[in-house]
Amino acid sequence: MSKLKFSLSAFLVLVLVSMFGAFASAAEFTPTSTNPAPGIHVGDVDNAGNTNTHKTHGNFQNNTNSCANCHSTHNGEDEMLLMKSGEKELCMSCHDGTMGFYNVKVASEAGVIDSHEMNASMHNVDSDLEVKAAPGALANTSTATFECSSCHNPHGSANDRLLNETVAGKQYGNNYNVTIVGYTETITKLNKIPVGQKAIKLNLVEDPAYADINNSSTMSGLKIYKSNGIYNKPADGLTQAQVYDYKLNYSEFCASCHDDYLKNRENGPREMKTTQGHELFTHTTNSTKQGRSCTACHFAHGTDITTLRDTAGKTIEDLQKPVADGGKGWTEATAKAYMKEVSPKGSSLKRFTNMSVCWACHQSTHQIANTPGTTNYPNTTDYKNYLVPGGDYSGKNLIK
Repeated sequence: MSKLKFSLSAFLVLVLVSMFGAFASAAEFTPTSTNPAPGIHVGDVDNAGNTNTHKTHGNFQNNTNSCANCHSTHNGEDEMLLMKSGEKELCMSCHDGTMGFYNVKVASEAGVIDSHEMNASMHNVDSDLEVKAAPGALANTSTATFECSSCHNPHGSANDRLLNETVAGKQYGNNYNVTIVGYTETITKLNKIPVGQKAIKLNLVEDPAYADINNSSTMSGLKIYKSNGIYNKPADGLTQAQVYDYKLNYSEFCASCHDDYLKNRENGPREMKTTQGHELFTHTTNSTKQGRSCTACHFAHGTDITTLRDTAGKTIEDLQKPVADGGKGWTEATAKAYMKEVSPKGSSLKRFTNMSVCWACHQSTHQIANTPGTTNYPNTTDYKNYLVPGGDYSGKNLIK
């Protein structure tokens, strides 16, 4: 009996040692030319006969093995022969952080997905939700199920972040003629951008956390980027006209599903009416002006209590910093209670908590008359001196 106990103990020790060894191996993973990421296996000779590694998504070489990273020829889990039981499961097998980069479960310029923190809301790509059920979908009749591929093309795209060139069966990309005189803006759609040409360009910068990969000469141009979102002004050789096109196309990209949110006030009130016959009024999203793209107010993937900001652009993490470092020195509990979204409809993928995105941008309303504790109160004739005590509206600088 003692020998049996000893054998079982020895066996358990070996199992534990093996587990810890596996964990250590995963933590210490080093990309190579044939194994650029955990579970990803590719050839190391390119079409020109040079030692190189091709990308997993798109730009496939003639000797590609990338198909096998996602599909199983004989034992697929669904009709698309995916290696996993569903599209989301397949995407998350790499993009849940196990591949080391492009982890959609941590905050980024796209927001966060699959978070269960307080006030979380996100695009639900793990349900039977139909595309036509999108909020603001008035003319959208697509019966397709909403999945990761509703927005991204896993096989490759001319757009940054593999954003689809057609959405819900519609080609959205246009060139535009934009004329701005004073505050008046006139926008005319021109020809459609052919599929295969870039319609959306994001402000991508090389991620310094992956300098070894980015500087490698054997990764076939593989670069790991951080996104700063949509461009808001000319940079990196872009003309102002190109910035306008990319910005307007991003809003049209979203409006392919949320078609009633793409408003146009160039010719007065919106002509389209609801099923009840009421006129619709909202912020214009087909505009080049600051704060007039969908992503000015919303994240693409989703938001939670850790990504939300106040009018000063502060997050929960920022508020806990010492005053000397720009914070308030609050406890985590105080910061979370302050940032809590209390709107009945929830956070709705917003970047700012509650309706503070309005307060950050519409700064003329900060001058509130007859506010106790401010200069010259209660002299209501000098209302421009009345500012909300402690108000900080620098978060507007983050809106683009």
